[in-house]
Amino acid sequence: MKSLEVLTGEKAAAAIHALNDECRRRILDALRSREMPTPEIADLISNKGHDQVKPQTVRYHLKELERAGLIEQTRCVPAGDDDTHIMKKVWRATAESIFIATGKGAVPQQEGMEELDIAAVMRKLGFEPPSEDFVKETTMKYLEWDSLWRRGKELADQSLGTIPELSPAEYLVLRRLLSVVQLHNVDYARYWEVSKEVADMFRKAYLEGIGKNPDVY
Repeated sequence: MKSLEVLTGEKAAAAIHALNDECRRRILDALRSREMPTPEIADLISNKGHDQVKPQTVRYHLKELERAGLIEQTRCVPAGDDDTHIMKKVWRATAESIFIATGKGAVPQQEGMEELDIAAVMRKLGFEPPSEDFVKETTMKYLEWDSLWRRGKELADQSLGTIPELSPAEYLVLRRLLSVVQLHNVDYARYWEVSKEVADMFRKAYLEGIGKNPDVY
């Protein structure tokens, strides 16, 4: 699954059309947390206090989401015992986050995007980066921190994929925890070291900006 999918033109229009339905939005939200077979999706949506959703209705919504490029089928698994010939489809979202661009200049640039975002977000929040070198160093530390977290996230997804009957909320909470605790010893130690470095850098920029932007806080 991609971390970010940018949709433009016809793809953006198709996504907007597909998401103009509450049930499809709930399905996509569930599949952003983990992959699920069709019957489990139907049960999950129905058990959230909403009206009972029929499996055929869920299958229709899945096809609409797939047609819009928002979800994809990953595999088929037996619907019952291993010797059954009846199979059920397993689905997942194509990306954790979806950006729908609606005009010129709306598409985020991938190269250098992290540095631009970090500097811009700092200033929007009223933070005051001391220098461009500070921004570059913070960006490098942040990217290292993010890389370590994503490495742990892959391990967490593998572990959680073996556990049945997890709700999306449970999955996200456990993945956040396991993404750190399942890191190998060297990566685990470095994760906390670089986490403090990144937090200290943002804290410094935050303190520098308090006096100049009091209304932000």
